[in-house]
Amino acid sequence: MKLAIIGASGQLGMDLVLSGPRRGWDITAVAGRNELDISDATAVARFLHAARPDALINTAAFHNVDLCEKETGQAYKVNTLAVADLARGCEAAGIMLVQVGTDYVMEGAPENKPLPETACPRPKSIYAVTRYGGDMMTLAHAPRVGYVVRTCGLFGMAGCKLKGGLNFVDTMIAAARAGKPLRVVNDQIVAPTATDELSEQILDILREKPGPGLYHAVSHGECSWHEFAVRALDLAGLRVPVQAVSSSAFAAAAIRPTYSVLDNFRLRQYGLDKMGDWRTALERFIKNKYRQS
Repeated sequence: MKLAIIGASGQLGMDLVLSGPRRGWDITAVAGRNELDISDATAVARFLHAARPDALINTAAFHNVDLCEKETGQAYKVNTLAVADLARGCEAAGIMLVQVGTDYVMEGAPENKPLPETACPRPKSIYAVTRYGGDMMTLAHAPRVGYVVRTCGLFGMAGCKLKGGLNFVDTMIAAARAGKPLRVVNDQIVAPTATDELSEQILDILREKPGPGLYHAVSHGECSWHEFAVRALDLAGLRVPVQAVSSSAFAAAAIRPTYSVLDNFRLRQYGLDKMGDWRTALERFIKNKYRQS
């Protein structure tokens, strides 16, 4: 299979780039905007014509959640309109499209039960609204080839470009090693998801072709960001205090969901749910990245 990956320098993108060749797939990796600006419809059309992939995975987005509140037009352009252009181009060319979505579009409080694909979205921020727009553009404009794979709380070896090559776990460990005080919210419940497992899960979807539409793909289990931080530091051998605080303590510009744990219902329906427990994935991550250092 010829697979194109947009956002290949991000933590999920880099795992996808590693996973594809292990299956014998031919990978075209697009690292960032300097190689392809997805908000440029003409450039997108040229890329699809030149690369001619069998499938395309888009991990690119305007990911700065708080900045989206100020730069609403750019958020809409990148997270919604650009995805519509990708979807139309892939549909016309018969290219399978995976649009990677976010749990930020969901809110499960006060019931606090994992949310299947049939749950009603409840986006609370400009970021969430525009990312939900990208989900809908995929499903509307690529009905034969479009897959939306929503996920949550990614952590992987490559780290997040937006955070200087660090993900949440990396940030906590770096701060603890530097002796900085740690304050982490305990009123946002998530399903932290390992990018190495998610990359394999997405490639399984492309291989098996269960049918276009919306899929949730997260590691199993749930926790607060505070619990996640405490467990990560403990696994890294760092016994430091972590103060639990409410979201209001940070006065962030964008509202975050309080409960956005997703349920991989459709993957289970097709016998394709290969995701493991977040605790096991975190232990593997810490062992591979930190225990040798």
